[in-house]
Amino acid sequence: MGSLQSDIPEEPTAPTDAQKRANIHEDEINLIDYFRVLWKRKYLVLIGSVLPALLVGLILFFSPRNYKVTYVYDLKDHGVYDVGGRSVYDVGGRSVYDVSNWNLDEKNYNVFLGGFYSEENLSKIVNSLRVNGLDRYAGLISGSGGREGLNKLVNFEVWPPYVNISKVKITDPAKLERIGQLKARLLNMTIVARAEEELPKIVSVIRNNVEDVIPVYSVKRGAIDAIRGYRAKMADIEENKFDLELTLKTNKSTLAKLKDVKPGISGQNEPYVTLQFDIGGRNEYLPLGYQIQAVETRIIELEENIRAAEEKYGYYEGVLALNKKLLSELNNKTSSPYTIQQVHLFLTDSVDGYEDEKIKDHLNSYIKRIENRMSASSPVTEKPKVCAVSRGTAKKSAIVFAISLMISLFVAFLLEGLQKSRTQMS
Repeated sequence: MGSLQSDIPEEPTAPTDAQKRANIHEDEINLIDYFRVLWKRKYLVLIGSVLPALLVGLILFFSPRNYKVTYVYDLKDHGVYDVGGRSVYDVGGRSVYDVSNWNLDEKNYNVFLGGFYSEENLSKIVNSLRVNGLDRYAGLISGSGGREGLNKLVNFEVWPPYVNISKVKITDPAKLERIGQLKARLLNMTIVARAEEELPKIVSVIRNNVEDVIPVYSVKRGAIDAIRGYRAKMADIEENKFDLELTLKTNKSTLAKLKDVKPGISGQNEPYVTLQFDIGGRNEYLPLGYQIQAVETRIIELEENIRAAEEKYGYYEGVLALNKKLLSELNNKTSSPYTIQQVHLFLTDSVDGYEDEKIKDHLNSYIKRIENRMSASSPVTEKPKVCAVSRGTAKKSAIVFAISLMISLFVAFLLEGLQKSRTQMS
């Protein structure tokens, strides 16, 4: 029995008041030891934390400032509406791709950025910077810099900003579609330079690219869409041609047989034979003469429809050839800094080469839209205010001070620990 009782562990006893006071006293001693270490290593902590922050502050203060300027573009709508996901412009009842304004919904804005940051366009910007003696800025973009390097020179923002649909708690498909179709009204382009005297040259390069070169990509995309659209219309005409001609042939055969029908019995009130005739899904009985007139009218309508379809086909064929010619010109020239002004000159020189007045009218209307696009490329003001970019000296110095202070404290306690270890070993 005694051995069993000895195996039972004793219940832990609560600490006495004396033990509590001893623990508190020990904590106070440890805290005092910490302060002693800090006081002993005060110069290390002071110099190690203040000196780096001071150096960073001085470097930022005396380093040359960057300068920036912001251009605002008014993205006005000129009667553009959306059909099948494409921006169109109505001219004489015909829907064609519009290049007369920016039309920056979120999709087209991403297309704009894609063209601006494309490898082909980056190469154009780099070459223009080198021509203007801005080799160090060209070096930011060329090589592995690419888009990140160009972002150090230019930044785009739209207003109102596009809504992130993934963060919107809306499940109604109609509302989501309307949100996705929202268009920006203003485009802000901010250009940055390391020296104020270099800013005008950089502004000239970037503005020329955005206002004169990038619109050519829109014209090219419009030509591609137009070619697809006119091919589709021509295919529809060819597909309907057989049905129209077959219906015309059937009506002519019906007319010939109706004319062979003999008149009715003499002495009746109606001198003509009445036959069953379908009108609007109802069976009616009309005089033979009326039936002949109705079929003749139908034949005239079919013949006019066929004639109109052939005329449309010829027109679409001519416009298709025009857009193919434009696309070929753009494919040959867009690898170089080809501008919207050069596109305009190419189109105006092409007008006299067409004898068909309808094709001329179409080309002239397209030239007018190109001119509208050129005028829409101008910013709200040509000379916005140049601002110095804030260096953030105080904020960056405070961050460096906090990091340096933590490192200095760590080094101070580390040195104290090493010193105690050496003392104990000796």
